[in-house]
Amino acid sequence: MADINSRINKVVGEISGNEALLEMLDADAATELLNWGIATATMLVKKTEGMDDAAAEQALEPQLKAVRQTMRSAGNWASGKYADPAARAQLRDKLNEYLKTIHGEGGKPSLVDRMNIVLNQVDDKNRTPLQLIQSFKGLIEESQ
Repeated sequence: MADINSRINKVVGEISGNEALLEMLDADAATELLNWGIATATMLVKKTEGMDDAAAEQALEPQLKAVRQTMRSAGNWASGKYADPAARAQLRDKLNEYLKTIHGEGGKPSLVDRMNIVLNQVDDKNRTPLQLIQSFKGLIEESQ
């Protein structure tokens, strides 16, 4: 059985290796999103303390996948790839599903109205990708 720190280091390495974020966002926005991903993944891994490796991996796999998908979707959104309101509605639905997977069905109910407001901030050309990611991160933290 691997100790919890080994599991955390492995997962942090996987999350940190996401070079696609640096390609789609400026360094500050990518760092903000990466820090959220690392903190969230670390929190999830800590919940597996005491589990054997196979059980921990099985428990973590869908949650960590949802963290990566959330990061990728948020990065694409902040870089302007969801300019169409219909596409943002689909994004909102996907993000709600990812957050349920990450935090469990017992988390707060869907934040659909608040998520719509945050996702529509991409239309404000005065908002930087970093500001968009910070708004998104705040929304996610509300859902926990």
